[in-house]
Amino acid sequence: MQKFKFLFCNNAFENNEADPVYDDEYRVSKEKGFETSLFSYEDLEFGKLRLFNGNIEGSTIYRGWMMKPDMYQKFYEKLKNKGIELINTPNEYNKYHLLPDWYKDFEDCTAKSAWTEDFSEESLKELLSKFEGAVIVKDYVKSRKHEWYEACFIEDVKDTENALKVIKNFIERQDDLLTGGIVLREFIDLKSIGKHKESGMPISDEYRVFVLDNEPLIIDSYWHHSEGGLSDNEIKWVKEICKRIDSRFVTIDLARKSNDELVVMELGDGQVSGLQDIPEEEFYGCF
Repeated sequence: MQKFKFLFCNNAFENNEADPVYDDEYRVSKEKGFETSLFSYEDLEFGKLRLFNGNIEGSTIYRGWMMKPDMYQKFYEKLKNKGIELINTPNEYNKYHLLPDWYKDFEDCTAKSAWTEDFSEESLKELLSKFEGAVIVKDYVKSRKHEWYEACFIEDVKDTENALKVIKNFIERQDDLLTGGIVLREFIDLKSIGKHKESGMPISDEYRVFVLDNEPLIIDSYWHHSEGGLSDNEIKWVKEICKRIDSRFVTIDLARKSNDELVVMELGDGQVSGLQDIPEEEFYGCF
């Protein structure tokens, strides 16, 4: 396998330390012998790029916070000028970071979805009219699932007053973080393993798959490391859908429906996808 370098966000208060959220990944990647470096995310927001604690060049995987497409474009270009080539081009990043860009390729195995960038009441009502029953509200990238009843879940699209309230709550609370437009996704009856103790959000039997060069790199339970798992036939199916991907490093989030079939919930750029419960040693060991 190709030997990658890894680039992490630094600590905003200490340039030569990793962001606390990524500190364990940074430490383990170094212990595994990978060349690493840090950069200031905050500086990048103002158009500057500074690297700390390591000189790297060549094919590199970024591990850090999500970026809007225009910010990633600048990041990619500035790094390339320093001889550092991120594993995913800006076009590849956008395709799996933004739901409308990947949806058509996976329409047969994911929830029905529709979207709009017009936030007028008339447009939102038209969007709601494309569905029946319950839906989930999100933007092109994220939902507010931990605010389940206030800004994520609409129990019945025919209850227009409540539906518009949930959508407007989502728009207001996303504020400057809102990316693209509003997406509604059919609510699928999933196999439940409980509820989130704080938000009341239903927790389902879900899996995160990191995909490298169209092959599963590692598959693990989204919520509880190594509890349960996929059958041989399901892993075969996962390998088949990985062949549809047009990017080197991506995540696929799967969930088990109440009838035990798997469904694709989300795709994402692998560089900005969290490990969830995957141990850092296992993740970096896969490279």
